[in-house]
Amino acid sequence: MSELLIALAVSANSNPAAGAGLKALRSLRGCEMHMTHIPTQGDQVGIRRLGLNLTTDAEQTPGGYFLR
Repeated sequence: MSELLIALAVSANSNPAAGAGLKALRSLRGCEMHMTHIPTQGDQVGIRRLGLNLTTDAEQTPGGYFLR
């Protein structure tokens, strides 16, 4: 997620579609997002910065993760 946001920001100056996408990110704040797996630490940071509300089906267990 963080790498994607960086690439979008770098491309925004030279690509009008990337610029429009970057501006549209503000409208995602407060939206719901669902993942079928536990997000990585880097993804969690990006999701938090975007202001998304995250849900997941995955549960953490002592041996790793599994889906319900």
